[in-house]
Amino acid sequence: MVASLETSETVTTSVPSDVLPSDVLPSDVLPEQAPRRRGRLAAGFALVAVAAGVIGWQAPRAVGELTKPAYMGEPAAAIAADLKCDNYAQSTNHDESVYRYHDQGTCSLEGTVITITTFDRVSDEQAFESVMKALIPVVHPTWEGATYAAGEAWNVADARNLTPETATLVVQRLGKGATKIIPFSGS
Repeated sequence: MVASLETSETVTTSVPSDVLPSDVLPSDVLPEQAPRRRGRLAAGFALVAVAAGVIGWQAPRAVGELTKPAYMGEPAAAIAADLKCDNYAQSTNHDESVYRYHDQGTCSLEGTVITITTFDRVSDEQAFESVMKALIPVVHPTWEGATYAAGEAWNVADARNLTPETATLVVQRLGKGATKIIPFSGS
């Protein structure tokens, strides 16, 4: 047995003849104002879409700038200044035949001449480290414990024999980076 229940409900409202449409409907919904309201709404959506597009396009760039390593793409003089070096001189020969770098220079750190190298990318600094680890043991096979200081996109080494004392002093003064020991080939 199936029961069926049918209901019908009709709601009617009537507006007295002395009441104006503006008294019943809010003013922003009057029929003659609807196209203007839709136009403002569309313009608002368009502005939000343009703003979102610009933010989406520029956000990665802004985040990259805020999170890039401190010395990436900076002149070597910036590190020399932070180390409080004496007699800084920028390298006049920018030779990238062995490795790529942004800038290079020398200065005196507590009487020891050091070479400062900055890079445009962290990967360039990592390639430089590979060259150091491969080349120094061959060129200077007796430099047991040869050490340099390095961080993201920078490298500092003393110009004569890569002493651990100089590398440690660099890391302490900059407050970043680490000392790196080059493998000893021994003879």
